Amino acid sequence: MGHRDNRGIEGLLGGVRHGHDGDRAASPPRGRPAPALAIPDPYRYTIANLEAETGINARTIRYYVSQGLLPPAHGRGPSATYDLGHLLRLRAILLLKDRHLPLEEIKGKLGDLSDRDLESLLGVATRPPEDRWRRIELHPDVELHVRERDGQPDLALDRAAEELVAFARAVLDRLDAER
Repeated sequence: MGHRDNRGIEGLLGGVRHGHDGDRAASPPRGRPAPALAIPDPYRYTIANLEAETGINARTIRYYVSQGLLPPAHGRGPSATYDLGHLLRLRAILLLKDRHLPLEEIKGKLGDLSDRDLESLLGVATRPPEDRWRRIELHPDVELHVRERDGQPDLALDRAAEELVAFARAVLDRLDAER
C-alpha cells in the first residue's frame, strides 16, 4: 500500500504560498473567458447567388461593401460566402433606392437594424413554416393528434376530425358504461 499524504492541498502544492504576508495560499491564474460558440448560419450564398436573387451585379455588391452598406463577405476570393443578412440588406437597399434615397441615407437607415428587423420590415419569411400538431383528448387513455401542415388549418380535415371525435366519444362512452 502506498503512503497517503494527509496534508491536504498544501501538501500537493509543496507548501507554495502567495503574497507578501506569507499567510495566503496561491490562487490559480485567472483564465480568459471562453469564446461563445458560433452556430453556423444555414444560409450561405456565393456572389453569383446574390446576383441571381437580387439582380444586383457583383461589382455593385462589392461597392456596397466598400461603402459600408454591407458587411464584408465571409472569407476572400472565389470561395467567399455571404449570409442571409447580406441578402436582406441588398433587398432593403433596392427598396430604398426605388424611393430615390441617396446611398449615404440608406446606409444610415440600415446601420442599426438587425437581420430580424430587416425580416420584419421586408415582410420576409426566412424560415419554412412549421407543421403544428393539435392534440384532442378523447378519453383519459385515448388521444387524437391532427397535423396542420405548414401551420395552416385545413377546413376539410377539421370537419373529418370532428366526425372522428364524435364517433370515438360515442364508442368510448359505451365502453365506460360497460365497465
